[in-house]
Amino acid sequence: MISNILTNFFNCLAVPILVLNYKFETIFTYNHDSKIDDSFYTSKAIEELKKSDFSSNTFSFNINHDISFTCISFNHYDNTKMYLLMGPYTINEDSNNTNVINTLTEDGLKSIIKLHSYIIDNHICNNKSNKINSPFVNHAIKYIEKNYAHEISIDDICKELNVNKCYFCSVFKKEIGSTFINYLNNYKIEKSKELLKNPNISLLDVSLSVGYNNQSYFSTVFKKITSKTPLEFRDEYIKTKN
Repeated sequence: MISNILTNFFNCLAVPILVLNYKFETIFTYNHDSKIDDSFYTSKAIEELKKSDFSSNTFSFNINHDISFTCISFNHYDNTKMYLLMGPYTINEDSNNTNVINTLTEDGLKSIIKLHSYIIDNHICNNKSNKINSPFVNHAIKYIEKNYAHEISIDDICKELNVNKCYFCSVFKKEIGSTFINYLNNYKIEKSKELLKNPNISLLDVSLSVGYNNQSYFSTVFKKITSKTPLEFRDEYIKTKN
C-alpha cells in the first residue's frame, strides 16, 4: 500500500507539464528535457488541443496507441483561458518508450489529475469572491494590517513593493473592488470603532491610534463611512450597553 502511494507521488512529480495561454503558446514548463521538448508527441498534442471543443475541462487523449496526454483547461484569475498539458505518458507497461516517457497506472493518473485540479482551483482560479490573487495586493493588505496606526500613503506602499503606482492602483481596485485609499480608510475606521467603545479613551487618542494625526479629518472620514460622527457612535454604543 505504502509502495503504491510513493510510486504515485514520484510519478506525479515526474510527469512533464506545459502551461499554455489562450493562443496555445507555452508560458511555463516543468520536467521537459531536451528529448521531449521538441518531440513529435508534444507538438502533436498541442495541435490536437487547437482542434478540441473543450466540452469537458479535463480530458485525456492518445497521440498513438500507447502515448497519451491529459489537458486541464481553466480560466486564470483575470478570466483568460489557459491550459495545463500533462504528458507525454504511457499506461502501457510494455511500452518501448519508457526510457523517455513516464509510465503510469490508471489510479496514478487519476491521482495526478486530482492534485493538479486542486492546485488550479485553490491557487490559480478566481472562483472565490474573497480570494486575493495578486501578491502585490496581498502584501499591501498585510502592510496595512501591520502599520495602520501610522500614516500610510500609496507612495509608501509602492515604495515598499517596488511597483509602479498606476499599475498597483489598477490591480488593487480590480482585486478588491475599491481604491486603495478607500480600503485603507475603511480598515482604520473599523479599528477605531473598537477604541471608541472605551469611554476612557479620548477622541484625539483614538484618532492618533489609527494613524490620523488630525482629529477633525478623522471625524470627517468616520462620518463619511459610517454616517455618524465618532462621538455619536460612542454615545449610541454606550446607550445599548446600559
